[in-house]
Amino acid sequence: MKSKQIAIISAIILVFLILLAISSRTGKPDNKNIDDKELMRQSFSYKDKSPGGCYAMFKVLSSLFYYDIKPQVVTKPFTRTYSKDETLSSTDYNLYVLVADRLYTSAEDARNMVKFASAGNQLFIATNRPDSLLLEYLNISVDDEGIFQSLTNADQRYVNRHLAPDTAFSQKGIKAGSYVTKMDTSHTTILGTDAFNRPNFVKIFVGEGAVFLLLQPSTLTNYFLMNKRNMVSLERQLAYTNLYMDHVYWDEFYKYQNYRQSGDFSEWQVLMRYPAMRWALWLAVALLLLYILFESKRRQRIIPEKPILVNNSLEFVDALGQLYYQQHDNRNLAQKIILQWQEFIRTRYYLNTNNLDAAFADALSRKAVMPLEQVNDILQSIREVQSEYTITDEYLQRFYKNIQAFYLNTK
Repeated sequence: MKSKQIAIISAIILVFLILLAISSRTGKPDNKNIDDKELMRQSFSYKDKSPGGCYAMFKVLSSLFYYDIKPQVVTKPFTRTYSKDETLSSTDYNLYVLVADRLYTSAEDARNMVKFASAGNQLFIATNRPDSLLLEYLNISVDDEGIFQSLTNADQRYVNRHLAPDTAFSQKGIKAGSYVTKMDTSHTTILGTDAFNRPNFVKIFVGEGAVFLLLQPSTLTNYFLMNKRNMVSLERQLAYTNLYMDHVYWDEFYKYQNYRQSGDFSEWQVLMRYPAMRWALWLAVALLLLYILFESKRRQRIIPEKPILVNNSLEFVDALGQLYYQQHDNRNLAQKIILQWQEFIRTRYYLNTNNLDAAFADALSRKAVMPLEQVNDILQSIREVQSEYTITDEYLQRFYKNIQAFYLNTK
């Protein structure tokens, strides 16, 4: 009986100290609407289902790539992962996705990020305020002062007119982002703009790879993507990357950093940084010692079996697939396949795909080591898709198989 009383008193003390720590951090509540507070709170976490989380993006991320790759979550600094993960450091065709409000990196992290992209990989960064060290490596300047202090409209538009009519997406009530003010046009391509036609989505060619910089991370949140057809905006952004990735990495480290990291890092630095967390940790250790001291002789009860968790991610992907199937828009799907094929030709063989004429067919046949007849057959199919208004299911299947055969048989 005495041991139970001590445990109850300790629990009461723990609750009191945690509430005291929280109140000291939050202070008095303001007079803003609670909905506005929720919209301003953007965690960009892949587990967060609130408006400011990235749960929806993370769930559909694998289905947007050709090989249906499941993203690997990274919770360590980039340099630490880069030095220990052989796949990340020694192979190409990898995609590293980093979403954060403010990006703080060490000098070593910035160098390794550029080195990673130069090796034939792609780095997709979505942030309101990029790190100055990384911007210096990329030769880019950004205006990020005082443009998203209050709730406004998040707009994302794309300069590629071939994506029409889906070239503009918006959502009211969330942060607008920053924009690029200076860049090296010989290595940088503008892919998207904000509502004022200022570039906020660019592709920087680095070595054999590229760095994608999106200065409007609000467009990746649940609140934005679940509005009307805004999920198409995510498809547009990732369509610029190489959709034939070998591995996809999702960063969960930098979104929680409030200042630039030093070269050394440990998990205890993160846990012990906040006073409330320190109190909670030490109090938890004290309660654990009390439990061991007074309850070590207590008999263990039988633990009931828990039901197996349902894989809801498969249901989500299936529902998304059913949505596209019910729309039965074969021509739109065929156009997407053509855009992916053209991007593959540009990045793999460095050929201009604006004019698919006889000279292009001859050059592609030589570089891909494929018979000229097969290349001409694919080009003829593309012309038919672009000229026809409706595409039958049978024709779409044959067209898809021809494109697949090209990917498998080219060098």
